[in-house]
Parts: sequence; C-alpha cells; structure tokens
Amino acid sequence: MQGFEMLLSGTDSELLYNADTKKWVTGSQGFIDSLAFMDTVYAEELGPALDVALDSTIGNRVSTELLPQGKLAMAIDGSWMPGGWISGDNPWPEWEETMGFAMMPTQNGQGDGFTSMSGGWTLAVGSKCANPEAAFQFISIALNYENTLKYDTENAQVAVRKDVAESEDYLSYNPSFEFFSSLVQYTHFRPTTPDYSQISGNIQVACESVVTDDATPEQAAATYDSGLVAIVGEDGTEAAS
Repeated sequence: MQGFEMLLSGTDSELLYNADTKKWVTGSQGFIDSLAFMDTVYAEELGPALDVALDSTIGNRVSTELLPQGKLAMAIDGSWMPGGWISGDNPWPEWEETMGFAMMPTQNGQGDGFTSMSGGWTLAVGSKCANPEAAFQFISIALNYENTLKYDTENAQVAVRKDVAESEDYLSYNPSFEFFSSLVQYTHFRPTTPDYSQISGNIQVACESVVTDDATPEQAAATYDSGLVAIVGEDGTEAAS
C-alpha cells in the first residue's frame, strides 16, 4: 500500500479495483509503469540491498533502525511513523530536526499534482444487530469529539472529523499531524473486498520478481493478471481502458 499502490495511484490508469463495476482491473499500463519505477530503483542501486529489502521485518526496521541511524535517506511510509518516534519502545527525539515531509507527486505531474493512499477502519451497525439503536448510541459516544481527539492524538491517526483536524490540541500534539491531514484531499483508498488480502499477496509476488530481476515489469504484470483471474474468475475482472 505504501509503495506499489502509492505509485499506481499517481498514474493515469485505473486503480486495482473498479468500485462502480465491482471488477478487478487487468492489463493496466499504470501497473507496469509502477513496477518499472521499482525496477529502476533497484537496478540503479538507489534502494536498500535485497537482503535488507526482503527482510520480513523491514517495515519495523525502517522506523526503528534505518532512518534513526542515518542508513536510509527517504521512505515512502505512513502517517503513523512519527508517533513511534515521540514515545514508545524506540523514541527518537532528534526526528524533528532530522526528517522532513514531502507530498508524493503523480507520475507526470498530472491531476492535482500529488497523490496519497489511505487505509483505515470503521465502526458500523451490523444488519443483524439485535439492538441497532444501542449500537448507534455506542458509536456516537465512541466517535464524539473528545474520544476521537484522544484516539487520533495518542495513536497518531489522520483526523477524519473536521473539528478535530482543526483543533489546536490535535495540531500541537504531533508536528506531523497538520501535514498529513492536508493530504486527505489527494487520497485514494485500497479495495475493501474480502479477496483483497489474496490479491495484495499477488502484488507482492510481482514486486519481488521485478526487484530481484527474475522478471521484467511486463512479465510480472502478466503473471499478476493470470493470478488475479485465478482468484476472482474471468467474470470478476475487466480490461483496463
């Protein structure tokens, strides 16, 4: 999500999934271009060595080791990262003087010029809920201003309530909050379908095959398309326009 899907969201191609037709997209030029970007990074030795990049703990190592120790100059990562530097098991008091933030540009500066990806969570009333009124009241309390402010600050979350996002208590809690809140206008969302986890794994296979030089971006994209059809069926896919 932080890497490949961020790149894809900045191209002119459709994203992974067409929510209007409820079909997954195959044959995407943006998919190939995103893999080509990653291919360039590793072919020109602009990224970490493969033994580091393919380490299953790399996500944690970026924030707790590589950036704080000056072994990595730039990371495409999430808004939650500075929260771990302020407090927790691996605080990094110097982060404010060391790190800066930059918006992710689109492939050719098209559209708004910038892009972002968001995940997230939700509280909802289930269709089979025995007491929907009580459930709704609980959600209303859980997500009121005070509770949302507490959750967003202490868990380094991008505020979804406008009054929280504009609150001085929120903005002053973490100096990165204002920057990340400003990206909401450019953001895209990953698919929320039950089969997304399988397809996400399929994307990781494509990315790894490219960075290890086992496949060209075109070959990896074709393999992804075949795997996609195997997961959702022909009727669950559509060709990119």
